Amino acid sequence: MSGTFTVVRTLGRSDAAHDILEELPEWFGIDRFTHEYVEAAAKFPNYVAVAVPESPSDVGPDGGDVPLEDVLGVLLVDQRYPTSAEVHLLAVRRKHHRAGIGRTLMERVEDDLRAQGVRLLSVKTLGPSASDPDFDRTRAFYTACGFHPVEEFPDLWVDNPCLLMVKAL
Repeated sequence: MSGTFTVVRTLGRSDAAHDILEELPEWFGIDRFTHEYVEAAAKFPNYVAVAVPESPSDVGPDGGDVPLEDVLGVLLVDQRYPTSAEVHLLAVRRKHHRAGIGRTLMERVEDDLRAQGVRLLSVKTLGPSASDPDFDRTRAFYTACGFHPVEEFPDLWVDNPCLLMVKAL
């Protein structure tokens, strides 16, 4: 990536989630699930990676004023219990893959969750029995971030095996 980015916590960047997911049909090509992720962006905490503009003061404290094209990635957190949370969605614009955005989003989320007393972070992704090279890369990313596979559930998702991965914070 040429340039820099910052991560801001916000709520309701459904527009950004939708726009980024549309760029990534190999991961998010099922309309029903894409719609569910976009709805989730309206209610779950959003962490967005934002291209730093000419004047850093242009990035509002909550990311709500950031133009859609300046949102480089999004991570949604679902916290159902005081000591655990789930990465509900992590997506980065294709042209910014492998630029450290996903890892930086994850690190910011982990820092915030630790400060709140959260001790366990989970993520669900397509299981390895599905044999998909794109999701091989996804699982490798989560493994590099410190997640460990726990169990593959063949029937949790219709027609797709779900791998549960967890990380102690």
